[in-house]
Amino acid sequence: MLRVAVYTPNAVTAQAIEQLIQESDRFELVGKGSPIGSAHEIIRTLRNHQDPELILLDLTEWEQVCEFADHLAVHRVPGVIIGFRPSWNRMQQLTFEESGILNLLQDPFSLADLEAAAYDALHRHHPIANHNVLAFLPAKAGGGCSTVALNTAAALAQGNKKVLLMECDRRSGVLSILLNLENPLGLPQALQNAGRLTRLEWRKHLVEESGVDLLLANPTQRAPLASWADYYQMLHFVQREYSFILADLPEVINQGTAEVVRCARAVFVVCEPQVPSLILAGVRCSELESCGIPAENVHIILNRWERDRFSLADVERILGRPVFAALPNDYRPVNDATMQSQLVSANSKFAESCRSLARKLTGGAQASPDRSKFTLLERLGRLAS
Repeated sequence: MLRVAVYTPNAVTAQAIEQLIQESDRFELVGKGSPIGSAHEIIRTLRNHQDPELILLDLTEWEQVCEFADHLAVHRVPGVIIGFRPSWNRMQQLTFEESGILNLLQDPFSLADLEAAAYDALHRHHPIANHNVLAFLPAKAGGGCSTVALNTAAALAQGNKKVLLMECDRRSGVLSILLNLENPLGLPQALQNAGRLTRLEWRKHLVEESGVDLLLANPTQRAPLASWADYYQMLHFVQREYSFILADLPEVINQGTAEVVRCARAVFVVCEPQVPSLILAGVRCSELESCGIPAENVHIILNRWERDRFSLADVERILGRPVFAALPNDYRPVNDATMQSQLVSANSKFAESCRSLARKLTGGAQASPDRSKFTLLERLGRLAS
């Protein structure tokens, strides 16, 4: 949950916002000032104890709070300031911006208004800056997406890269089964505690395989559906720890995993050279693009390709887009790896293709996409309704 501190000279307003936050599973109230009190005392408290990500500041009586706002800006307190008041004009907005308040919220506001403002503020001021976030999702279940993501992650790690593979399919993640690994913690607990992770705590959630840090989904463990804020907090924490962050996603994204695909410089739809899989791959690509993912960030990986049965030209004609990489139908080594709970043999054609894919991925990071809008979450909400 996102940690919030609220400061307003109006006790009734403070109580109303506190009640609003308590009704949400997105926010946690960690500080409140009404009346606001000493700026120096609040700044010391914010830094030493509460560490909020969002600071809601009542701007209604600007003359009373302008000095406090200036202190927050000068001392670079943790957290993004969101000012709120019933209305403002352009001149007032410029005055607020001079004090470092770039985000404004019209009072009274709803939880949806607060979440949209929080999303915009956090992604504008503290975006996910790791340009090597890569997302893999299947055109349909059973297409080998997890195997592709796992062996590609291992190939990246062989190049002395620090690699994290997150298993984001909470219901049907198979990495723990493929590798016969177990961790009582993993993705659900990491997401629940994302706002307060430390390096020591983070290591407890991981298992290591062939130089790759694995964050397992643990499908048998029940947990609430994660929000975009949970994924944002986790990615924001780990982004400096890894050269590459790979996400193994289910075929349909939700409002939580949407955060991953929005942060990714590339999203790979993994399909097979079969008509149903190819048709669904096109559907997945269209879904991603309709949710605001740039078309140039969405790519096709063709798995289990047999050169003499299906030409790449035929595949690309059906898809209406190019194939980023084609991995061979190397059945025996892949099946043996599954039976032995290990990576596919390094001498296999499949492993060599994954190494080739890894080399292509390390050819140069592209610019990070604009994440300053709430559009994707809004569109996902409309698709789900």
